Amino acid sequence: MQNSRLLFIPLLVALSFPAQSQTGLTVAGFGYRKPANTITAAPGQVLTVSSFGITKRIPDPVFPLPTATGLPTEVEGVSVDLVQGPVTVQLPIRGIQQNPPATTLTIQIPYELIVDSRDPARLRIKEGGATVSEIAVNPVADSVHVINTCDQTGIFLSIADGVPAGFCAPMVIHARGPLVSASAPATPGETLILWAYGLGALDHPMLSSCCSSPDQLPRAVQPFNVSFSYTDAGRFPFRRLTQAVPTYVGMPGAGNYQVHFVVPDVPADISRCSARVGNLRVLVSGPSSADSAEICVQPSAQSDSTQ
Repeated sequence: MQNSRLLFIPLLVALSFPAQSQTGLTVAGFGYRKPANTITAAPGQVLTVSSFGITKRIPDPVFPLPTATGLPTEVEGVSVDLVQGPVTVQLPIRGIQQNPPATTLTIQIPYELIVDSRDPARLRIKEGGATVSEIAVNPVADSVHVINTCDQTGIFLSIADGVPAGFCAPMVIHARGPLVSASAPATPGETLILWAYGLGALDHPMLSSCCSSPDQLPRAVQPFNVSFSYTDAGRFPFRRLTQAVPTYVGMPGAGNYQVHFVVPDVPADISRCSARVGNLRVLVSGPSSADSAEICVQPSAQSDSTQ
């Protein structure tokens, strides 16, 4: 089994968001892809929120760079607060883009969000200090989402370079890269790293100077499991294989969580994967949610020691 070290992959930003059309609603949508009328979010979750009513025209996307004090809480006169009972938290803004009449912001839900509070929570979008719209938030302990190349967050992981356009590749990588794929399949016994949003509260904040030891990295408070299923040579529906506890679940920074897991032994009759179709499904499950990724793995008989 290989030991993995956390990879601090720099974040690059994409400059496109899906077009939004006028519907008469104050809020256009939020999440990753499909617009919705409510928002379910976990502490620490990165997502996008789109709103009508902002009057300033923003012709080009703006993705501010962090300073010594972090990301700004107001960009182009627009700001977002999380309000829950007596608590109001100004949210750092990771990106803002306009596709008139909607304005889309990339934000991170703060860890101050209390999941079991009796006080309702809401996002308050403001322009020039005046409230433009409010969005109800349904707090949950976790809202797992495996990051993929089709996510509409305005954030781009550089490890995704080279993925064919239109292919929603999950962000699952070898311990030292590259992305797991048909040309770089996983092998049984190796440790992979899955990138995700929405795994909830951490046991401690990220240290300002991190990290001399992996033990210093923040870990998710709630437990997570990883289960595996596979397709055989006949490509029947995925067959359950096994379940395991990840070797690490936490956040190395920038709102992106990592789940480290060991690839299990797979049957010799596992199907071959293609450039767009995997043969092993990895399901990450938390107390409140789950999401999966399909990856390519070699049968044990074909494994080698080069990975």
